Amino acid sequence: MRPLSIAKRNQTKDLLRQGKSTREVEKELGVSHGFVAKVSKEDKENIPTAKMGRPPKVSKRTRHLLATQYNTCVLQSLEDGHNFLNRVSEGPVHNTTLRRYLKQEGVNARIKQKASALTEIQRGRRLQFAKDHAHMDARAWKQVMFSDEKVFERFGSSGRQYYYSNAEHKQRHVQHFREKKQGGGGKIQVWGCITSHGVGDLEWVEGNMESVHYVEVLDRYVIPSRDWYGMDPRTFIFQHDNSSVHTARIVKDHLATKKITVLQWPVNSPDINPIERVWAYVMQRLDRYPRPPFNLDELFERVDDNWGKVPPIFLSKLYEELPDKMQMLIKTKGLHSRLKKGATDREHKVPKHQ
Repeated sequence: MRPLSIAKRNQTKDLLRQGKSTREVEKELGVSHGFVAKVSKEDKENIPTAKMGRPPKVSKRTRHLLATQYNTCVLQSLEDGHNFLNRVSEGPVHNTTLRRYLKQEGVNARIKQKASALTEIQRGRRLQFAKDHAHMDARAWKQVMFSDEKVFERFGSSGRQYYYSNAEHKQRHVQHFREKKQGGGGKIQVWGCITSHGVGDLEWVEGNMESVHYVEVLDRYVIPSRDWYGMDPRTFIFQHDNSSVHTARIVKDHLATKKITVLQWPVNSPDINPIERVWAYVMQRLDRYPRPPFNLDELFERVDDNWGKVPPIFLSKLYEELPDKMQMLIKTKGLHSRLKKGATDREHKVPKHQ
């Protein structure tokens, strides 16, 4: 082999090992495609695999920075992402490409959850509440009885309902529609309380709850439910929110007389009250009836029946989530404390109504 050929061969190997393409080597050394291909085949163990396709418009570093900006809400929409790429002179890219970059970084589009609007003062109080109770484990939380009022409508619904048909029979039967009436067709308000062991009896509240009536409710349900489930009066804690009825002087004096410790609840905090999940549990089951209730009496019967069927294991799991909710409040500085659902309906199936 001539010295010139040996030199060209060695130069070709060096350039290929550096990751240069066959075309780039041909152009730089002035050799044929067949010569480069032959050298590449002889030294394939030491030559990196050729990169396929066009190089990405957006660098890996920029994609990581882009994901960080979305995770911290600096960027919120796809338009914000395109503007960011324009500012760093990378792109433009299609929406599909931008979504793919984000997905590669673990960032996906998610549905915004409905939540109560919180002022800075309310967030601060929620944060302080979480810090004050961060030491409580699930066992300590199980000394608390939670209570709340809830409104149920005759034609109300908490979620979607489905039917099955082909396109030809779509919306041709009464079962394909959800009945509704102006104003909901009547509604009832109920008061209830829960413990980690089970639920207390429901009270149908006629009209608006007044403080005098509320004192009667407390007498009829709180202490009897506490004693029924064997909760120690010395460590028992009662929770209700900060409505004007609950904070009335007559109510405070009555609870003090009964020596009932009241949990100082932060304003606007239904997300950390496990009874809200119990109400949702009941409402989902109300949707399973084949027809709306004929009247308010039947509506209350259905609510009361499903309330009494709430599984104790479901309640226990809700209480076990409370320490994590406190940590989540601290982590979000008083923002909403949504967790991955631990006590799901799938774990506690109830037969559908026939």
